[in-house]
Amino acid sequence: MRGAADLRRLRDAVAADMVGADVAHDLGHLDRVAGLAARLAVREGHDGFVAAVAAYVHDHHRAAEARLGRVVAPAECRDEARDALCRGGIPSELWEPVLDAVEATGRYSFSAGDRGPAPPAAAAAIAACLHDADMLDAMGATGIARAFAYGGAIGEPLWDPAAPPSSDGYRSGPTGSVIAHFHEKLLRLRGELRTAAGREMGERRHAALEQFLHRFREEWIDAHDDAGTAPPAP
Repeated sequence: MRGAADLRRLRDAVAADMVGADVAHDLGHLDRVAGLAARLAVREGHDGFVAAVAAYVHDHHRAAEARLGRVVAPAECRDEARDALCRGGIPSELWEPVLDAVEATGRYSFSAGDRGPAPPAAAAAIAACLHDADMLDAMGATGIARAFAYGGAIGEPLWDPAAPPSSDGYRSGPTGSVIAHFHEKLLRLRGELRTAAGREMGERRHAALEQFLHRFREEWIDAHDDAGTAPPAP
């Protein structure tokens, strides 16, 4: 029987691996993505347990990035993720489908483009749910909280009029401000969602991002009496 107890064992195994990961990709992020991925998978007619398992091992490359100080692709951490599945007691017949799904999520990154051949259909279906769950956690109130937590951790200002959002869109690494990151990445995520269930949920979360940015702009103008230095409207 596969269920909550199996996921708790996997979570415990992954927890040690994620020590040192940045604040936006911590164990709480994995918990939320696992719940969202399972929910989306069930709504899309797929295996919610497999989607949740994939979610718990989808960010091993983030911990590696923190250690190595460079961008790391999920495929580079396949062995580490497989080891976590083993230590977590996940049945071995699920390892490769889960790992294929995790690696396939890289193909859906709007900043990276197509990175290789399509995965098997089953892995692609789980990858789409995992991808959307990961994107949804960067949207809405949760996405707002994560953006400011990460920005604070790396010393980004709330908003810097001298560093407006890049017209080139999202770039890996620090941005000019947390608000610039909203415009360069977070507002674009709605258009990257792959599943019908994810798009439905994404509408509400996108609206929350826009509402926050409108309010931030209003309050900036209140404080500075200068609309010219305020961030752009969403």
